[in-house]
Amino acid sequence: MKHRKSEATFETSEGLLVEVYRVQPEDASYLIDLFEHLSTNSRYMRFNQYLEGVDLVAVQREADQIALLDPAMGLSFLAFADLPGQPDAPIAAARYVRTGEPRQAEASISVRDDMQHQGIGAQMLLYLAAEARRDSVGTLVGTFQTSNRRIWALLAESPYPSTTVIDGFQTAVSIDLQSIRHAPETTSSAHLDIQPVR
Repeated sequence: MKHRKSEATFETSEGLLVEVYRVQPEDASYLIDLFEHLSTNSRYMRFNQYLEGVDLVAVQREADQIALLDPAMGLSFLAFADLPGQPDAPIAAARYVRTGEPRQAEASISVRDDMQHQGIGAQMLLYLAAEARRDSVGTLVGTFQTSNRRIWALLAESPYPSTTVIDGFQTAVSIDLQSIRHAPETTSSAHLDIQPVR
């Protein structure tokens, strides 16, 4: 990714520099790499189903679909960092896709297992929300496992108010991007340097 200019940079809580790029059609392999670094449990939390021994053709198809997302329908982003023995490694992804409802889009975020608990998911949500707002999206929606404490923490820390509806094992969330309940954190370990996507 070093051959492209990043749209945003931030530092994790452990001081690791992360660069965020808009996903391009040729980036499917990075999405597959990220998927391969998700544990069975993380895949369950993210996709609402256990994905063990998954069909590689299906993984490739999904990666291609994300990489080829029509900008009129939404945007996808990948975050990279230099890890020990893995320079320029994909560590997180985020995207929003319009649902067909006015000014509404479905959001999703994935962070590879060995990079969790460093504030990366929170920063990706902040960036995704900022880009969605620029694209006239007023509400981000999604569904997650009710037991997913990371998502509950993300929502609690988010500057945007959210509404949740718990239905057993699944929870539906709606994030209101049209108002801000508090300013985003701007400490040195949680500062986003954003460049508008063109």
